[in-house]
Amino acid sequence: MKALILAGGRGKRLDDWTENKNKSMIKLFEKPIIEYNLEHAIEAGVKEIIIVIGYKGEEIKRAFGKEYKGIPIKYILQKEQRGVIHAIECARHTIGDSDFLLMLADEIVPESKIKEMAKKFRKENLFAICGIINEKQTASIGKTYSAMVNEKNRVFRLIEKPKVVINKIKGTGHCILKNDMLNYLERTPINANRGERELVDWIQVAVDDGKEVYVYPISRIGYVNVNTKEDYDLAKELLRKSNPKVLIVHTQMKFLGGAELLIVELCNWLTKNGVKNDILALSKSKEVENSLIDTEIIIPKHNINLQPPGFKNTGEVIQFIKIYRKKLKKILKNYDVINFHNFPVTWTLFPRKKPCVWMLNEPPNLWSKPNAGLLLKTLNKTRNWLDKFIIKKSVDIICTADEFNKTRAEKRYKKSSRIIYYGVNHDFFSKGKAERAIKKFNLKNNFVVLQSGMIIDTKNQLESVKTIKKVKESIPNVLLLLAGKVADEKYKKIIEDYIKENNLEKNVLFTGNLSREELRDLYKASDVGLFPVGKQGGWLAPFEMLCSGNPVIVSEEMGAASLIKNFNLGVVTKDYASSLLEVHKNKKDYVKQAKEASLFIKKNLSWKIFTDKMIKAYKDALGKEKY
Repeated sequence: MKALILAGGRGKRLDDWTENKNKSMIKLFEKPIIEYNLEHAIEAGVKEIIIVIGYKGEEIKRAFGKEYKGIPIKYILQKEQRGVIHAIECARHTIGDSDFLLMLADEIVPESKIKEMAKKFRKENLFAICGIINEKQTASIGKTYSAMVNEKNRVFRLIEKPKVVINKIKGTGHCILKNDMLNYLERTPINANRGERELVDWIQVAVDDGKEVYVYPISRIGYVNVNTKEDYDLAKELLRKSNPKVLIVHTQMKFLGGAELLIVELCNWLTKNGVKNDILALSKSKEVENSLIDTEIIIPKHNINLQPPGFKNTGEVIQFIKIYRKKLKKILKNYDVINFHNFPVTWTLFPRKKPCVWMLNEPPNLWSKPNAGLLLKTLNKTRNWLDKFIIKKSVDIICTADEFNKTRAEKRYKKSSRIIYYGVNHDFFSKGKAERAIKKFNLKNNFVVLQSGMIIDTKNQLESVKTIKKVKESIPNVLLLLAGKVADEKYKKIIEDYIKENNLEKNVLFTGNLSREELRDLYKASDVGLFPVGKQGGWLAPFEMLCSGNPVIVSEEMGAASLIKNFNLGVVTKDYASSLLEVHKNKKDYVKQAKEASLFIKKNLSWKIFTDKMIKAYKDALGKEKY
């Protein structure tokens, strides 16, 4: 089956909005209207998408290119705007002998059941099936068409723009048709009112010929064909209603590490997509508040002074869980879905039940130390059993950012999980100014190695320093920059002592905490990024570095390693020194690889894509009873 999307119209009733724009490219919550229909094509399982273009059609071609989510797109030019049937005739040759899903590019059908409709079409071998909604506001039925049907929803009469409402059936342009339907194009009469052949009259010819045509309730939310600014406002309202209200639950929002930056981006993109969202956290800062578009940070009463790297002891964790459980009990009714982030927030909902998605940045570290005594080992076994039990009972969907953590999660919790790659702000991190960083940090004539991230043992900056010691003789001008806030003073002291003992003072520089603008300049000015991070954290930094077009070296244990390795985005290794020497020797080759990686990130790792997939997870967690 193919999809046929009609996008050739001018949209004159939208006035200045379409003066220089195809109306299907008008954005609804950061997404062109036509893209909602492209998504429906994917859901229906089509093998090819055909878009009939006309007015400002090149804009659509530039936006979507030759494929959408792996499905090829072909464009057909409708040179004259002569209505729907003429547009279908223009695409007839490209449709070939396939059945096809017909859609109008300016339609909004929130939470469509197009997948179920396609299944019914195939299973029952229907000639045609038309998506309809049961409209409460019957006056709007006169804007599209209605249908007279029998008790099994088989059509015996379609009525174009009925002046007298006969029932609550309101037709949409979402129709699935047998290829033989094309044989009725020439037999379709010209509509007396509009002087064109109409969709409804075309299908009616097949009905009069005895063909089995059915209607199918495609959405319980509603339907809008966006022809006016009032239609646009109604479409926005319908999309808002179709979206869940989300509470994001995290430990703190005062210190901006990778997890917190992820939450800020997610919240802002949820807001742009019409999804109401708030954050439950122990703390906030003006910087975070100012970064959020329309998200409230809810802070319960507490006396926990949470500082990096985290909770001081088990007692503080237990206190935290009690505080959050009490607060969640009060506010839970205001939200449809809970979105957990880092442990121990995952323990705060149980035993209450609410649709729940866990963005598992990394599984909690609850294992015994190698030299633990019997009592500690027993306690840890109990904690691990309890963690598995709670996750099994209270989390509906687990999301991870890579194959490594997906495997870890499934092994521990015996629950399937889905990979949702984090977003990366490519537009921002690709625009650094190297000369500013070179001047600020006196980098001229140095081979600059950069590791960004909080100074803490999980980021493993000490290994970067040890690598510099190994390559110093071969690269005398090597300079390691450790860029980030100090989260663990003791760990920094260990690094400083090592630097001093090995006479590396001229080869290692702590930059301190940097603004995002300063960091992107540093990415641009550096020769290579080095990230010997362990299993816990540090996912975003290598991809931010790659946006600048400069190469990265990462640990095999790092969560991002599987993605970097699978798509050849950088170097994944245990031997950092040898890899660093290789990059130094063949810099041009690795810069070429990094530039290709930058393009991959731009196309595949946007916050828009990340948020779309998270919204899908929220709706899946809610289940069919609501959507």
